[in-house]
Amino acid sequence: MRNISLVIFLLVSVAAFAQPPLGSRSMIHTQSARTFDSGRLEVHSNMNFFTRATEFIGSGQAPSNFHAVNYWLVAGNLAITYGILDNLDFTIAPRVYQDTHYKNEYNLPGDIFMSLKLGSFAFMRRHFYGGLMANVRLGTGEVHNYPFTEYASGATEYGFTGALSYFLDPYLPDRSFNAHLNLGWWNHNEAGKPVFKFEAPYGSHQVGDELIATKNSMEFQYAFGLVYPTAMFNYNLEFYGISYITEPDEFVYSRENYMYLTPSIRYKAFSWVSMDLGIDIRLSKDENTTQGVPNKTPERLNLPNYAAWRVHMGLNITLLPFTATKKTPAQVEREQFNKRVEFFQKIVQEREKAEDVQQELDRLKEERQEAEKELEELKQILEEQNQ
Repeated sequence: MRNISLVIFLLVSVAAFAQPPLGSRSMIHTQSARTFDSGRLEVHSNMNFFTRATEFIGSGQAPSNFHAVNYWLVAGNLAITYGILDNLDFTIAPRVYQDTHYKNEYNLPGDIFMSLKLGSFAFMRRHFYGGLMANVRLGTGEVHNYPFTEYASGATEYGFTGALSYFLDPYLPDRSFNAHLNLGWWNHNEAGKPVFKFEAPYGSHQVGDELIATKNSMEFQYAFGLVYPTAMFNYNLEFYGISYITEPDEFVYSRENYMYLTPSIRYKAFSWVSMDLGIDIRLSKDENTTQGVPNKTPERLNLPNYAAWRVHMGLNITLLPFTATKKTPAQVEREQFNKRVEFFQKIVQEREKAEDVQQELDRLKEERQEAEKELEELKQILEEQNQ
């Protein structure tokens, strides 16, 4: 069953459109500060699309100079994440397909993204986690600097992102309300490299002329996400965008700041597969400040450089570890008890340095009662699943 689902996933991902893939523990755009456990392997896709059509809606015959047009942007990513250590995971994500709106029409394949995440560092009684990501984009696609999506310079781009996560329930973090904050810096690293090549005469430029980047454009990236999980669904809300620290040259198509709001839902079909559905709604204003190169849309339409909306469809599959056979409630209780013993031993060691012993003992007692309550709830969930 899992192999059949994987084949379907691979076929679907070829026709997908996506922002730079996140992988690891993430929402559509926002990363959790937690990492995969060692040995865990997952495959992710993020499918979304944008289209803009124009047609004559007046009465009578359309003007002779009117032409109906339809603009779109389609791409496809495949992201694979592996847990190297309990605090370290790695994601590699080739962009399988990318519409370009140039003569080549699309990149097949496109760029390659890689991310190394160091995280799952708990504090404040495990309610909070911190993490740090190092990200790289290799410009392996044929053509870059295309409109309606994030800027791709074609150079080897890189950046760093810090992540902070909060979980209401430290014992069952994935089953409780959680919130995530990402702040990052990105360098497009394009100075001295060709960013645009003319495919037709334009002004004083001839076919084959190139425009060279005069600087390295850099941006500040941010994302904030909220997750309300239930047994079958996760209800998510994200706010994300960028603000250029150093703006790209004027002949770059995606050279404006942008800001989006993304409501989404995740359907947890099985323990090893889940599906995402969401929509990006642009909050930033319509802008097109690109100059010196042909407009990819007719001047009379004056479309902005970023899509007004995008619909997302995603699929996440866990390949490793394989789903284990169902355990009896007694086995689960024994395993959870051993984990709680280790947890409380760690707490005791941390509290030995405290001056007020009685206060720490009271806190330990409250934490024990809370853990026992959570363990009882977990037993009840497992018993319901075994029925």
